[in-house]
Amino acid sequence: MKLKHLLLIPLLLLTSCHKEVDTSSLNIISPTGAPAVCFYKEVLNPNFETNSKPKNIISMMTKESNKDIVIIDTVSGIKAINTGAPYLLASNITFGNFYIASTGNDEDKIMSQDDVIVLFGEKQTPDYIFHYIYGNEFDSTIEYVASAQDAAKCLVSGKNLITDSKVDYVFIAEPALSKVLNNKNAPTYGKSSVYINIQDEYKKKSNNLSLVQASVFVKNTSDRKLVDAYLDNLKDDINLAISSPEVVKDSLNQLSNEEATSLFGINGDEAFQVISNNNAMGLGYIKAKENKGAIDKFISLFGMEQTNEEIYY
Repeated sequence: MKLKHLLLIPLLLLTSCHKEVDTSSLNIISPTGAPAVCFYKEVLNPNFETNSKPKNIISMMTKESNKDIVIIDTVSGIKAINTGAPYLLASNITFGNFYIASTGNDEDKIMSQDDVIVLFGEKQTPDYIFHYIYGNEFDSTIEYVASAQDAAKCLVSGKNLITDSKVDYVFIAEPALSKVLNNKNAPTYGKSSVYINIQDEYKKKSNNLSLVQASVFVKNTSDRKLVDAYLDNLKDDINLAISSPEVVKDSLNQLSNEEATSLFGINGDEAFQVISNNNAMGLGYIKAKENKGAIDKFISLFGMEQTNEEIYY
């Protein structure tokens, strides 16, 4: 028995060593929304920032960038690497939180070619997935907006404030969706609803594959010891968030509701509700190298070739 206990000591030291590494110098950028919520422990970290427009984040994946860790949709990140971005694909952290919501404006309540559909993320994952499922059937009435937050504004008002169009359906992501549906001050409150769960439709179309939505990309010149430690801790943080959503609420509640919404796209109480709802944000953690088969199948749906081993962290 004594020998067993002695053998356990080095193992415990190994599993705890990353916790003692100071990773606070790493610069991290994430889109607001579900990917940002994975970083709930960074509420007071000045080196953690978010951006509501994915295109802005992709533009930071350059040699001159100071971003050690970039979170962006898997397809866009791999495309950036393939065109020279000095980053490596480390892990997948969200696996589907997309929905089509009805504003309540459509009288027959069936999405058809004469309905105005708002879609965010042109030439990015939402765009690819929508067209993978529906083809070009609805192209004549699609109106693009820049982000999930902009899509949420359309669902709140039932209008596209940029084009002044009356909107029937909105492609949107959690947690933005729940915020709108629970907003009693929204003009569409009580009329808007979930029309399609995109994860379900995607699985039907793809022979039961899961989405590989947002991923972590690491700059290839960043300190590997720090990054390894950070990723180990991130995995633990995400697993804890899924099993005990109250830790996310407690962390985000260190900020005011306005501050939390600005940084994460959601406040603590809202995050708790969405994660508690069967992990509706689709949070998780898988090392990308171990998930290569699923990644290759996913990106092939969008006309991309299989990934090269060299792009993985």
